[in-house]
Amino acid sequence: MSLIDVSCAIPRSGRTFENFLAKLTLLGVSNAEHLAKLVQVIKQGKDKKTESLEDALQVYQEAMQQAPNVGIFVDRKRYNRPYRLGFLGMDCQFGDITVRFEGDEPHNCSSLVSLGEADLALAGLDELLTVTQHSLIHPEQVKKWGMYNYHLPKEKKVRIAGSAMLTRWNSVVGRPIQDIVGFFLIARQKPSHGEQYHQATDHLKHLEQYKDKVYVKGRYADMIRSAYPNLNIEAVHDVEDAVVESSTGGVGLEIVQTGSTLRRKGLVLLGGPLFLSETLYVVDYYKYLHKDNEKLREFVEQLKPVGYFEEERLYQVANWFYALEENLGDNWVNKPSVGDLFCEPHEAAMGLRPTRLQTRYWMPADHYKLKEALEAVEQASAQLESFYLAIKNGQS
Repeated sequence: MSLIDVSCAIPRSGRTFENFLAKLTLLGVSNAEHLAKLVQVIKQGKDKKTESLEDALQVYQEAMQQAPNVGIFVDRKRYNRPYRLGFLGMDCQFGDITVRFEGDEPHNCSSLVSLGEADLALAGLDELLTVTQHSLIHPEQVKKWGMYNYHLPKEKKVRIAGSAMLTRWNSVVGRPIQDIVGFFLIARQKPSHGEQYHQATDHLKHLEQYKDKVYVKGRYADMIRSAYPNLNIEAVHDVEDAVVESSTGGVGLEIVQTGSTLRRKGLVLLGGPLFLSETLYVVDYYKYLHKDNEKLREFVEQLKPVGYFEEERLYQVANWFYALEENLGDNWVNKPSVGDLFCEPHEAAMGLRPTRLQTRYWMPADHYKLKEALEAVEQASAQLESFYLAIKNGQS
């Protein structure tokens, strides 16, 4: 019999890893001091990344003296694929619940849940879509994570429980804001047809028609091809650099959080995002329901997944949108309203409606209290606008 009650896959390095370990401390994890030391060691290891395995092993031996929960991995996000330190695994105690946290590639975490090798995982919608988009009934409609479960066949077990609400300091608003990102169309200059198109999808239709080249990070290429089969896609390692260096005025699809790198490189952002993402709790739904997995249910409840329409998340969306528009200024062409970015009217009919962990299959029903759900969407949109205006006027 396993001594581990719950297994959880998390990224083995990076901001999500650091922010989540900080959140575990707030949840009362048993070995908080060691987690803080672990974060420090792995951050230092990033500066010591190397293409030499021999040098990497030396760094590893030194790190083991401070934090024995680290290992070596290949950093595939870097062009030269260096070796570096990353989180291996650790057992933590939450009251009488023993949780094994295991580090992996961010895009692999949700796959481990799908394979039955983890009970839950941290994953962004972008990471989730790259490995599970083929499972969705209408993948082209899933632009926000609140729609994901609605478009899953009921037999699929990998489901979003809610947002992890991980935050990081933002100098524009002077407070920590949530790790929300958008998958935006970016360009080196404002396009001549820009005034005609107010949505990224409109820009993409134009690009499909004229076969202009669109740069996409390799891991997202298949996902984009399935949604836009006529797009002239070129998979690259660094989208922003490819757009900057393009001699043909090329454009790219890229993940944007603060927009600082975009502005520094003189790039512009076109319209609204193809989808929004943030760190989510992804859970094996049928393990969660099983009568023998009471401690998994208890741990998920301790994590407090936050729903798409909950007030604390609305406030964070308003902060993120305001910080991004302030940072980009005129470099954001055909900027949507915060309300349209959050939930366009037609999206409620496609499953973007409130749900709770008590909701069956963690998805909204098309027949149960539909009127109340649609009213809740309207109320949330109004509240979001109110938060945004208060932040913009310096009242929040």
